[in-house]
Amino acid sequence: MPGATVRRVPSPEIDAPALRPTRRKRSKLARGVPASPLPPPSMASRRRAAQTTSTSAPTTVSVVVSSMYPPNGRLLPSGLPVKQFLPETGPPPSLASRRAAGNRLSMRRLARCLLVFGLLLPPPARAIDEIATEEYVAELMATPPKKTESTEVAARQWAVLPEVGFGPDTGPLVGVKFAHRDVAGSGVTLDVEGTQAIERQQSLALTVGTPHLEHDRFCALLEGRFRLDPEREFFGLGNNNVGPDAVSTHEFQRTQAFLTLGWRARAHLTFDVSGGVRYVSIRKGIRDDDRPFTTDAFRGLPGIHGGYVNPIGLAMVATTRDDVIRPTRGWRAIFKLTHTNRALGSDFQFTRLSGDVSRLFPLFGGAHVVGLRADGGFIFGPQRDIPFWELEELGGDDTLRGFFPHRFVGTSQVLLNGEYRFKLTEFNFLDWWRVRLDGVAFGEAGRVFITNGELRQEFRLNDNIISRIASSFRYSYGGGLRIGLSEALVARIDVGFSDEERGLVYLDFGQTF
Repeated sequence: MPGATVRRVPSPEIDAPALRPTRRKRSKLARGVPASPLPPPSMASRRRAAQTTSTSAPTTVSVVVSSMYPPNGRLLPSGLPVKQFLPETGPPPSLASRRAAGNRLSMRRLARCLLVFGLLLPPPARAIDEIATEEYVAELMATPPKKTESTEVAARQWAVLPEVGFGPDTGPLVGVKFAHRDVAGSGVTLDVEGTQAIERQQSLALTVGTPHLEHDRFCALLEGRFRLDPEREFFGLGNNNVGPDAVSTHEFQRTQAFLTLGWRARAHLTFDVSGGVRYVSIRKGIRDDDRPFTTDAFRGLPGIHGGYVNPIGLAMVATTRDDVIRPTRGWRAIFKLTHTNRALGSDFQFTRLSGDVSRLFPLFGGAHVVGLRADGGFIFGPQRDIPFWELEELGGDDTLRGFFPHRFVGTSQVLLNGEYRFKLTEFNFLDWWRVRLDGVAFGEAGRVFITNGELRQEFRLNDNIISRIASSFRYSYGGGLRIGLSEALVARIDVGFSDEERGLVYLDFGQTF
């Protein structure tokens, strides 16, 4: 029956705890470490032969989903609920529904045009995806008024930096980034970035923005992004313990374009409206071991074949920070409400509420800085109308750096960050840039939630609230290096640790918060 759970007889081979690898490998599992057990028949129809590529187009299937996470269902050793998904059957669509489908097709054609245009103008990878635009708006607000050209190295407004780094999910990667904070003296900011990883991940990003419209009262930002990951790992839903090995893998491709218009109500306060379109494709992709493809193991997972979403958002951005590249003091607060609706051509319908508040405290004249951040995200809507690739995530270079990217997934998340930043040295490099090196030590705590009831249960006020939260949160810690180039950009290298990983290395741009 739909929504029924499947009882399973315990098996010593499946229920035995997996050995932990001595270090994480992306291409192959460590020798002597057994592969993660395949899901039972309720989650994967059959064991597929090891294949490396899939060129077949995804098949769209209409399904009935009683819930994303059954409240009374048993959990498998992987921490994932057992569900049955049945194909939806019924009479042929009515004339009105066919007309509505035609309208959605027209909206999608318009969306494709916006995507093509947006790719001519996309953004750098910012901290948390849900508030990436607002973080850029905060930087625009901190951009000083246009000034006369300076010949000093420390005031250089642009930089070109080759990217050579390593990520736990990408392996070694190469790329190039160009940043300009005052194009042709117009006050327009420009960021261009492209990367290619040895594990075949690709990204392109370009952002054009200006805070100097109508005597600095308005700002505008046009952005677009392209991201391809042929082997995105899926660890299941919730605050589970299935790591360090993923349950399944799939190809993830995302293309998006957005326009944001902001009104500077006060010197440090901006309200903005945004709109755009995002297209996500989920396919079988590539795999280097015997893990199943997500499209086979979880056929009824909402959004398993991708689709269109068209978020429309309202946001408030407040900042009192003293600098963009290396801020040493001040607040930054971002609150954002977005809604995606089928009436505008989207394949899904849900509402997202995001909030991010941080504070920097200078020590010893700004040579040392203590930073604190609290971040949260919540999604509301029918569970079958929320695609799994739009859920809140923790793990990776901007949240829990001691856990693998996309490690924890849920309808809501809470995150706390703390950083201690300190100056190491400063020098001129070939009369091109003023280079500043800073060290960083950090600690983080957070978790995701599957349902709003689970969230309320976690934070209910009683005598054991502190011990309850402390025992259920996931923790990571580590250190890193910040490389600032004049007034153009800052590169960061971080190494994160946790009880699940022994050292994940990241190379990215911009401060974490």
